[in-house]
Amino acid sequence: MLNRLNEETPFDVFSDVMETLRFRGSIFFRSELAAPWGMSLGSTASPRFHILLSGSCFVGVSGEDGIEVRDSEIVMYSGNDAHWIADQPGRPLVPSSDASKACQLSNPLFQQGEITHRIMCGLVHFDRDASHPFIDALPEILHIPRLGRTDPLWMTIQLIDTEIQRGKDPNGPIIDRLTEVLFLQLLNHYISTHQEPAGFLSALSDRRVYQTLKLIHQAPGHNWTQESLGAQVGMSRATLSRKFQEAVGMGPIAYLTKWRIMKAHSLAKYTAEPLEQIADSVGFSSARALGKAFKRHYGCTPQKLRRHGSCAEPEEL
Repeated sequence: MLNRLNEETPFDVFSDVMETLRFRGSIFFRSELAAPWGMSLGSTASPRFHILLSGSCFVGVSGEDGIEVRDSEIVMYSGNDAHWIADQPGRPLVPSSDASKACQLSNPLFQQGEITHRIMCGLVHFDRDASHPFIDALPEILHIPRLGRTDPLWMTIQLIDTEIQRGKDPNGPIIDRLTEVLFLQLLNHYISTHQEPAGFLSALSDRRVYQTLKLIHQAPGHNWTQESLGAQVGMSRATLSRKFQEAVGMGPIAYLTKWRIMKAHSLAKYTAEPLEQIADSVGFSSARALGKAFKRHYGCTPQKLRRHGSCAEPEEL
C-alpha cells in the first residue's frame, strides 16, 4: 500500500513545510515616488522583499552603502536585519510604517516633483513557535537580477500590482495568496539558479534525499526506520544517514521525530482535530504520549496551546 501511495499520489515537501509553518504573505507598501526619498525598516523575524517596478535604488543595512537594485529586480532579506531603502545612499530615512500609513490614508509621501520610482514591498509571516531547518537555510540576502516580462516571477508581480491598482485591499486574500506564490517562486528561482544552495534547500534538489523527505512528510505516522527509508530510496543505511545529515543538518530519524512534533503543534493550534487523532496521524501511540513529548519540546501541553494560542507564559498586566 505504501509503495502504491508513493507512486500515485503527487506530494510537495516544500508546500507541506510552508503550510505547517503557516507561511502567509502580505504587501505592506506600494507607491510611486519622487526622488529624493528613503525609508528605514526595523528588525523582524519575517522575510521581507523589495521589488523595483521602475527606476533603480539602493538597499542596505545600517552603516553600509548598500546594493543597487535596478528596474525589474528583487532583493529579499530573510533574517532579522534592520535595513533601509532609498533612491541614493545617505538620504534621510522615514520609518516604512509611516510611509505605509500615509499610503493607506491616500496621502502618500515623497510626491514632490517628477515621479522617478515605483516600488512594491512585501513580507512573509510564519509561526515563530516553529523551528525548522528550512528557516535556517534561507539566504540572508537574495538579489534576483532583472527579470524578463514573460518570467513567471514577473508575471506574478504584475498580477499583484494589477490587483492593487484595481483598488483592491493590499491586505486582501487575493493579494496575500499571490504574495505567498511569489515567495515560493523566489525560493524556487534561488534553488534553480544556484549550483550549491545551502542546508535544507539543497535537500530539495537532491533526488534521493528529497524522496526520503517525501516519505517522511507523506506518512509521518508510519513506523519508519533508517533501514526502511533507505530501502525505499535505494540507499544503504550509512549512505542515507551521511547524505541526509549533510543536507538537512540531522539524521533522518531525528528529522522524523522533529517533524512529528512540529506537525502535531500545527494541528493542535490551527485545527479542532481531536488530540487522539492527531497523535495517531503523526506516529504517537496515544494522546498522552503526544502530550509528554509535546511538553518536553514546547514547554506546555497541547491543551494549553489550544487555550492560549501559544506555549509562552502570558504577560502580567
